[in-house]
Parts: sequence; structure tokens; C-alpha cells
Amino acid sequence: MVGTPVTRAEIVCPEFGLIMDHPDGEDDPGISLHIKTRPGDDLTIALGDDLTWVKFARDRTAAVMSAWGLGGHIPAATLVVSELVTNALRHALPSVEVRPHPPVLLRLVRRRRSVVCLVADPSDRPPVLAEADFAAETGRGLYLVAAHSRRWDWAPRRDRPGKWVWALLPPPADASR
Repeated sequence: MVGTPVTRAEIVCPEFGLIMDHPDGEDDPGISLHIKTRPGDDLTIALGDDLTWVKFARDRTAAVMSAWGLGGHIPAATLVVSELVTNALRHALPSVEVRPHPPVLLRLVRRRRSVVCLVADPSDRPPVLAEADFAAETGRGLYLVAAHSRRWDWAPRRDRPGKWVWALLPPPADASR
């Protein structure tokens, strides 16, 4: 994948629209456990840098989908978020010697019944959908993201190092409601 185009400060997400690169409050030094929201449609959470945060991200995603009345999105959203956050924590953080570093961010953006899950990390390296060894215990994360989203891609951050990896969720299972 080449990476999603970024205009001045927006990520272009086909079938969804433009998403601002800098969520509100991102520059707040106390963001590590704060949740920043815009009136009900955009949630950003700064995560810690170990794998225990994957469960936190998954649980928070389920709670947000439920609060937004999008319970049908919960299975796909929690799986996609879990894989994107795991990849960011395993592959995109600098070595222990390079601390502090910008936090991994989880964003959920809603427009009506459509949801985009985004994860920002401090690495400029693009995600790689490599050939998976289906007998291995790891290495299938992006395959799962691709299988449980309408589309996914990545975009470089604007005005700071790193990237966003995003996935547009398919219509929820309860779309008839």
C-alpha cells in the first residue's frame, strides 16, 4: 500500500470523507489518561506503551460503540482496534533508550452509522501486509484488519513524526435498526 493522501491537516478516507490529522487536545501534556471528545463524534485516547493497553483500548471501544448506539459495530471494531493497537505497540515504538516518545493514540470517528478506527504511532515506517504464516501465533493482524473492515490504509502524520493507520468499518450487523 502506498499510504492515504494527506491534505494540509486532513486524512482522506474514501467512502467516509476527511478526518483532521490533529485531534482536539492532542498537544495537551496531560493527555495520557484523558479522553478528548468533540460533541459525540470523535474520541481520542492516549495509550501507554505496553501490551496491557490493548485490552483497555478494546474495552473502551466496545463502550463507545454502545454509547453511540452502534452495538452492531462492536465485534469488528474491537477486533480491528485490538490488532491496530497491538501492531503499534509491538512494531512502532522506539527502543527503551528513546524515551519519552509521543504516545500511541486511539481515535474513533463517527459519521452517522459509519465509524473509522485510527491508531497513531511515532514510527514513520508504513505497515506491511506480509505473507502470513497461518501456523504461526503472530503475523496475521493486518489480514484480520483487512477482513473486518471495508478498507484500511495509513497516512503520514502532518507536522510531527509518525503515522495514522486507519480502518473504515463495514456496515454494522444491526444496520436495519
